[in-house]
Amino acid sequence: MEYRFIHYWQYEPGEEENQVLEEAISLSMKARDENFLRELASFISEHTSVRHVIIGRLSDDYQHIRTCVFLKEKEVLKNITYPLQGTPCESLLTQRFCYFPLDVAQNFPEDKEIKSLGVESYLGSLLLSEDNEPIGMVALMDVKPIEKAAFAEHLILVLSPAIEQELVRRRA
Repeated sequence: MEYRFIHYWQYEPGEEENQVLEEAISLSMKARDENFLRELASFISEHTSVRHVIIGRLSDDYQHIRTCVFLKEKEVLKNITYPLQGTPCESLLTQRFCYFPLDVAQNFPEDKEIKSLGVESYLGSLLLSEDNEPIGMVALMDVKPIEKAAFAEHLILVLSPAIEQELVRRRA
């Protein structure tokens, strides 16, 4: 599990963003406990200002996601299992990264959860095992367009190796 950078847009982090990325690297190297994924999700939420952050694990048949952390603002919601079919998360299996800046609920009418949360924008990244097999995903969702989507992508990709290691550890 190595750092992956997917270059979708011209982006150069500013001084403040570089500081956040350094904090993210430090956070990813700290000792891990059962709250580690929650800390990472909270860090992502705080520094991207999105309403919802999900870190989830893929089922063995790649048909469902089981959330490990589901945040609404800073509140931890009950973990859920949901089918991938008809959701923006389904696109991650082929694209590895997806960004839908507008009209997510209208474009995924089968996704009742997205509709009930009032999601307008979605940014997600696939998580991989050491063997490059899909094991989970990180998704950011908001009721408005995600303000700094390029920075959010970069932050997720910096934290992905730590999240992937934790998902593998939990599965074992």
